[in-house]
Amino acid sequence: MKKIFVLSILFCVIAMPALGELTAQDLEKIRQIVKASETTLTSRIEKVEASLTSRIEKVDTKVDTIDTRLRTVETGVAELRGRSLGFGVLRDWIVTICAIGAFIISIFALVKAQPKAAQTTQDTQKAVSQ
Repeated sequence: MKKIFVLSILFCVIAMPALGELTAQDLEKIRQIVKASETTLTSRIEKVEASLTSRIEKVDTKVDTIDTRLRTVETGVAELRGRSLGFGVLRDWIVTICAIGAFIISIFALVKAQPKAAQTTQDTQKAVSQ
């Protein structure tokens, strides 16, 4: 029991300097250290901020050029679609005109063939009656 008591007193004596207060000189040294680290950190933050700003500006210019190129491509695609649509309509009209032409030609062919058919029919009837 004496050993425990002696050891506890010994530990309390060792911990006594930790219970002491800071002097004004100690506090001033701490302030100086904090100000020095604050100044260093501020300069580092400013450098990083400037670096990031320049990188962002570079990326913005690249995005602008890509946007311009994309708009050019979109305009070209729209123009090609318009031409394709125009050719499709033209092709439809050509097919329609060919169909109408074929219909008119077939009507003329039927009109010309009909009198010949009537004459051959009359000729055969005359030949049979004789």
